[in-house]
Parts: sequence; structure tokens; C-alpha cells
Amino acid sequence: MRAVRVRASALLLCLVACGENPTEPGLPPVSIVAASGDGQFGAVGQALPARLQVVVSTTSTGTPRKEVGVLWQVVEGDATFSGSPATLTDKSGSSFASIRLGSVPGDVVIKASVTEQESATVNFTVFAVDRPALDALSVSEAAAGTAITLSGNNFSPTPDHNVVLFSGIRGRVTSASSTELEVLVPVCLPTRSVQVTAQLGAVKSEALALEVTGASDATVLSVGEVVDMADDSSFPCLRLSGLGGASYLVQAMSASTIGGAQHDFEVTGLVGDASPQAQRQAGAQATLEVAGGVSPQARFEELLRRSEAVLVREGVARRQTGPLRVEGAVPSVGHTRTFQVFNADSEFDEVNAVAKYVGARAALYVDEKAPGGGLSTSDLADFGRRFDEVIYPTVRNAFGDESDLDGNQRVVILFTPTVNSLTPRGSTGFVGGFYYGIDLLPDREGSNNGEIFYSLVPDPAGEFSDARPKQNVLEVTPAVLAHEFQHMVHFNERVLVLEAASTEALWLSEGLAQMAEELVASEYELAENSFATQLFRVGNSGRARRYLANPSSTSLLVGAGGRGSLEERGVGWLHVLYLAAQKGVGVLGQLTRTTTTGTDNVTARVGVPWEELLADWWAAVYLDGQDGVASRLTYPGLDLREFLANDFALNPEALGSADFTRSGSLWSSSVQYYIVVPTLQGSVTLRLGGEAGGASPSGAVLRMRVIRLD
Repeated sequence: MRAVRVRASALLLCLVACGENPTEPGLPPVSIVAASGDGQFGAVGQALPARLQVVVSTTSTGTPRKEVGVLWQVVEGDATFSGSPATLTDKSGSSFASIRLGSVPGDVVIKASVTEQESATVNFTVFAVDRPALDALSVSEAAAGTAITLSGNNFSPTPDHNVVLFSGIRGRVTSASSTELEVLVPVCLPTRSVQVTAQLGAVKSEALALEVTGASDATVLSVGEVVDMADDSSFPCLRLSGLGGASYLVQAMSASTIGGAQHDFEVTGLVGDASPQAQRQAGAQATLEVAGGVSPQARFEELLRRSEAVLVREGVARRQTGPLRVEGAVPSVGHTRTFQVFNADSEFDEVNAVAKYVGARAALYVDEKAPGGGLSTSDLADFGRRFDEVIYPTVRNAFGDESDLDGNQRVVILFTPTVNSLTPRGSTGFVGGFYYGIDLLPDREGSNNGEIFYSLVPDPAGEFSDARPKQNVLEVTPAVLAHEFQHMVHFNERVLVLEAASTEALWLSEGLAQMAEELVASEYELAENSFATQLFRVGNSGRARRYLANPSSTSLLVGAGGRGSLEERGVGWLHVLYLAAQKGVGVLGQLTRTTTTGTDNVTARVGVPWEELLADWWAAVYLDGQDGVASRLTYPGLDLREFLANDFALNPEALGSADFTRSGSLWSSSVQYYIVVPTLQGSVTLRLGGEAGGASPSGAVLRMRVIRLD
């Protein structure tokens, strides 16, 4: 195999693998948004609690931009940077700045701008404050829903800037001065003693005790009843009854669509009949951990999909009407063909291969350099028939048509050790195969001008990477082919037919491709072929279980974590599986044959706002298969627990016998689950807030959903 350097393609791929360098000419127009850190408060002379974060993306496509220069400037107020004010964006398009506030209280305005496009700017406003001092309450006892006055110093004259918490439950400040706050005692508090604090952001006063008389009975929900609360200016909270042995599913979630952002949250629960011992247990903290598990296959696919995005974006201006098609002969067994195959060095190997099987829809070629003792004629025929008879019709019926640029009416499946070499020796996992959209862009160097899937070969001696026995190829490649064939169809329907200006968002593109694996598995299940069913289902179910073991650590929007992880692929598949269960398999084709992108694509097809869709779907992940819940909170026609089998991994923490506080960070479009079980004769008052129980920024889109289980 001779390595061929293809300059144009290698450059485009480097823009993906190495970062889209803003110093290169032709940087497209970009946008910059404040992702997190805006509006926070910090003590004078101290570092802000959280870094400021921006996300830079291509304006036309929304694709995150890596290694774009960002310049941070203090344009008003007193503050300095901890570290250089010149930064670069990471893989998720994010760039960060750490701020130390000066010694003078007041507003601080910080501007972030893209160095190569100074018009792309965004401002942050943060507040340097002295620590509030709470000296006295106007009363020692108060009824829930009534007003009390707090006296002290260093309050904000702006009522909404002040956060007054009653053991973590926020009360509305109705008037404010620097020395007095008038605040309403939250109506959902039970009869009990609470600790009152005043704070500006996370800068908090000492606490004073207040005896509260509850204003009303706790809320009694019926089984399956849903209550939604947003962390907004209405200061919502909910007091749940424990009568009848009630238990509740609680979802703390961010519905933000800003990829790469994390949002602080805090869930507070106050028991209504807490004993002194139980009250002393209040404030227990939980820190959320990030799961690992990076997949070489997923990481490599992400590189290809992002490279395709660059190819499509830069090819829009010179695209001809309709894709180029040529009349080609159907290959025959024994036909020799030369291919350009993308390799581990971001170049292309020149590969000579021989056709070993030609079926109705597939032509299988084997690289002349493949190790001996590989796939037999019988193995190849079985593989070809699997594609012809099941994979091909199943994927096309659900998603649309593939192109036929080379006119041979076949998808070429090339078995080559170049694919083996894509996996570094000693890796956990391996690249099983791929499709690359450059082959459907005939004017690009490196294009093979046709529909091609590339697969690894048996390599039991480990000549090209770690040893891969033949059984690996037979077991792994079929599901990868179904996955990649969907990508091939998707590229044709979206880019070549509809002439979209961009490729689909990575998270949705991958979710649809993984759904192709499941559709093929379902066909084999109908045929009562349990071995083949598992062959196509095992990957998705395993990745889903990994996600469910720690859902708050993974965003649905791939690129938030930016890791190409197994967990990211698991959450994407669970989401698309839910869409198909709710709307029917026809929605998969609708999501494929469109020029809209990402969350806009999904909400346009299902007709439900993003935050509502997320809440329903996350509820369905836990509730599916249970009685007494609305259909929208299930996977119709599917028992998810039975479907995933092998230990359903979602096991939320049970709370409610004592006061609790749980805090952490949520990626955009991620969730944390809890089970709340009040005591039989008691209640639990719940509230979701931002950092330290204060207000969350609007961009976080924090929501809490509560559903009675039994």
C-alpha cells in the first residue's frame, strides 16, 4: 500500500483533527455566545466562583470552532485576569477566563471577542460585592406566605439581586435597600424551624433562626401526575405529601442548547416532620462525577463527520445542480480496482483490491495486502447476502435513498488492513469500519467517486495493529455497516439531493445511524433469529447502560463533553429510539430528509418545545413499562427495562427521610434523577436553584419535573 498525500483533503481533515485555525485564510463568519458565568457575584478582592465561558461556532451551521482566538478585556469596573487574557477555543468551541475582582464594589463588564473577527463579541456583567451581614429579623415566628423584614448591611438595593433562603427555599424580596430587605416567607414551607440567610450570588451571610407556621397542607398527587417547575422569577417550590406511602421521581435538568456549557444547580428538600436529629442532617452534599469510556470507533467517526461538515460548507459555493453521475458497469468477481483509503496519518493509502462477491446490492472487494487466512468465500457470501437481504432494504425503507454516483447500482464494501491501522496498538476498543462523505464529492482529491464502506480485515497475527481474529470481523462489522450505510443515505438525501448548506448536528446524525442498527436488529427479531438480533443490538444496549449509570455526566448534545464517548452515543440512541416509539418509524426519514439541523430539526418534526420534549423523554427512560403513566412518558410498544436487560443501570438516589441538599453541575441538555420518599405522616418541600441555591442564569434553562410513582 502506497501512502499518497492529498493536500486539499489532508488540510480539510487537519482542520478537524488539529483545529480550525483562525490564522488560516477563509475563516467563515462566526458567532460567539456567553455560555456560563454571566451575572455572577463575587466578594471584593477574591476570584469569581466560576470561570467565564464563551462558545464560538460557525454562524451558518452552528458547528463549534476549535482553536479560534478569543481576547478578553475588562471594559468597565475593577478586575484582573488570572492567566492570559488571550485564549483559544477547545474542541467544543469553548474558551474560558478566570477573573479576580478588585477591591472596589460595583459592576464589572468584561468583553470577549474573536481576534480574527472583532465584530463577533459578547459582554459579561459580574458584580463585586461586600459580604452581606444579617443582623436581625423583624419577628422570631412567622406564617408561610407572610412578609418579614431583614436588617443588616451590604444588601443590594436591587430586590432581585438579593437571595434570601429559608433553609434553602427561596423567598421573594419585594423591596430592598442596603440595610433592609422585605421578603415573603415561602408559602410551601411546613411548620418547623428554618435558617434564614441573605446572599448575593454565592456570597452568603450568617444564618438566623425563624419559626415558621405552615400555611397549607402538602400537595397530594395521583399516581402518574406530573408537576413541572422552572427556576424563574416566580420562585416556585412544591410541598409533597407522604400520605399513602407516596414516592416521587424528581428530575433536575438543564434544557439549554448551548453545547459545551455546564450549569450549577442545587436541589433542596425540607421534611415537614423532621426530628431534631433529622434537621441536623441537612446540607449533605453530593458531587457529580464524570464517566469515562472513549470509543475509538466513535472518536474516528466524529472526525469524519466533522470533516464532512467542512467539505460541505466549503463546497456550497461551487456545487453544480445535482450530483455528478456516470454510467458504470456492474463489477464481476475477479475485477481489480484501485481505491484511495483514508489512513491514520490523515492521508490516503492507494489500495489495490479484488472483487470477491457481487450481489444484488453489494460488491465486496478484498485488499490484495490483506493477511492470509482471512474471510473465506463462504464468509463473504454470507456477509453480502446479509447486506442485500436485510441491511439494504431496512435502512432505505426507513431513511431514504443512497446515491449511485458510479452508476454500478451497488454499494462497494472494501475489506482493507488500512482500517485495522486506524486503531493504535494497545487501544481499548477499535475502529471496525467507516464511510466517508468525500467519496460522494467527485470534485475532491481523495474521492473514489462512489458509494463505499471500508471494513477492517482479519489479522490474527497483529501485522497492522493489535491482533484481530476473524470472529471479530464477523461479529462487529455487520452492525457498523448498517450504521455507516445510514450515514451514506443521510449524506445523499441532505447534501446531494436537498443541497443543504451544512451537515446534520453530530449528536442527531449519530443517533439516527445507531437507530439503523436497531431497525436491522428488529427485522431479525421478527424472523426469530436471536443470534443476528443480538449481533445488531448489543452495541446500542451496552452504550445505553453506560449512559444510564450516570446520566448527569453526559449531554445529549455531543460536543458538550467533546469526548466521542460511549455514554454520548448511548444517550443519542435512547433519544432517537424514543422519537421513533412516540411518532412512528416514519419520523426517522423526516429527520433525515431535511435541511434543518439539530434541536430545530427535532422540534419541527415532533411539534413539542425542546424543554418539554426533554422532560417527557427523560421521564420515559425511567417510567417505561410502569402502569398509570401517560403515553408520552413511555416508549410505546417497548419495555425499556426488559429491552436493555442485564441490570437496568438507572438507579436514582432515594431521599426524603431527612433534610437534604444535592448540588453539582449539569451539561446543557442533561439530567439528574432522584427518588423522593416522604415519611408516611410527613412531607418534603422541594426547590431547584442555581449555584448555592441562588438564581440560575436564563441560559441554563433549569427545570424540575416531579412525578408520583406510587
